[in-house]
Amino acid sequence: MRHALLFATILLAPTCSYACSCIGPNPVCSEYWRSPVVFRGKVVERTLLSHTETTVRNLDGSTSTIHSPGFYRVRFSVLEAFRGELQEEITILTDEQSSACGFPFEEAGEYVVFAFSKEGSGELWTSKCSLTHKLQAGKEDADLTWMRALRSAPGGVTIYGRLAPPQGLEESNLPVSISVRGPEAREAVLDSKWQYRFSGLSPGEYTVSALMAPGFVTADPRKVTVTGKGCAQVDWPVHYDGHIRGRITDGSGKPLDNIYMVLQRRDSHVATGLAQVAVNQTDSNGRYDFLRVPPGDYLVSANDLGPSPTRPYPRVYYPNADSDTDAAGVHLGASTIVENINISLPTAWKRVVLHTRVLQPDVAPTTQAQVDARDIDYLWSVEPAMATTGPDGRAALTVYEGRTYYLTATITGGTQQRCAGPLKFTAKDSVILEPITIEHNWGNCLAQLNPNFRPPR
Repeated sequence: MRHALLFATILLAPTCSYACSCIGPNPVCSEYWRSPVVFRGKVVERTLLSHTETTVRNLDGSTSTIHSPGFYRVRFSVLEAFRGELQEEITILTDEQSSACGFPFEEAGEYVVFAFSKEGSGELWTSKCSLTHKLQAGKEDADLTWMRALRSAPGGVTIYGRLAPPQGLEESNLPVSISVRGPEAREAVLDSKWQYRFSGLSPGEYTVSALMAPGFVTADPRKVTVTGKGCAQVDWPVHYDGHIRGRITDGSGKPLDNIYMVLQRRDSHVATGLAQVAVNQTDSNGRYDFLRVPPGDYLVSANDLGPSPTRPYPRVYYPNADSDTDAAGVHLGASTIVENINISLPTAWKRVVLHTRVLQPDVAPTTQAQVDARDIDYLWSVEPAMATTGPDGRAALTVYEGRTYYLTATITGGTQQRCAGPLKFTAKDSVILEPITIEHNWGNCLAQLNPNFRPPR
């Protein structure tokens, strides 16, 4: 199994990540002042540029060409300029792929474009994470209306937002006050739609705070800077201040740190029957604290990912069960605290070293093969025992005595992967396993454990 690391391009404003997930954009009264160029325009020409092609050699001796995405250079006829010094035409760049937040401009389409500069570049870009959007014929566009009225708009700035309360909570149960502190200081309460607004403020930097009723929590105070005739939207997610706490120890009572904890609830709509609610990790005293938990019935598991090279323990459900079937539920009321949900893990498993060898079909040693040993009870652990074969095709792995594993090996070349195994074995100290041979033309040999598996052609 291979892990790919994807590098995201960081844009000045607004930000987005692969696959395209945007932070923002802000409303037009905020985004307008952050965008150096804003205009209404019609696409005249769209050109795909900067493709790169790399030739790689595959495991079977053939070659493949890897095509890397490029970007579009889009030429616009400027119909209406709102911000920036614009000529009759302007060129804007955007990534080719939608997954990279590239904006899908269409030939002859009319758009409102919010453009920004990439760091170190004099060229203008836009993305799906901006307020750029296509205009609909015959429909009023709220962003255009606001920008056209900006020149005659009254002075002062606005800070506004809303609260997002927990589902089912009535407003009368949640007294909240909102304050701003900066060039001016004001207080406000929510209206019937959980909204607030400060209008006519002086421009500058403000700290916005929400004071919650006991038993509820929200985000920390936030700072916003608002320019003349601008705005800032500050919303507040509200959570029950519920806690489930406990301590994790080993068989001798010693506290265990860095134990991965999971809070789950039963859910028939999830394939596993369990929906993950929160994760946590024990501190140096073995303590964990699931916070901001809504009322309900839950299961708590310790070392949920199973054994790893640094955590020689099984997964254990509260109070002392090896599966969710035998686990005890934990009931939490609204904004309450449940203490002493303690779990004792068994004595640490004994580490042993095993030796293996990976061969090619012609019995030649396989170098630089990734070898994995996966506990049969935790096949999809993110931390299996791993090693890489040396020039003689040999590798040594640290596993746990008495546990049963599947051994696989994988090699990669160009666009192809091949694998060896799986070989089932029970771990014993200094055991030397029989060699496994790279003989399958796919990358995941564990897939063969599925009776419905069909080899790729």
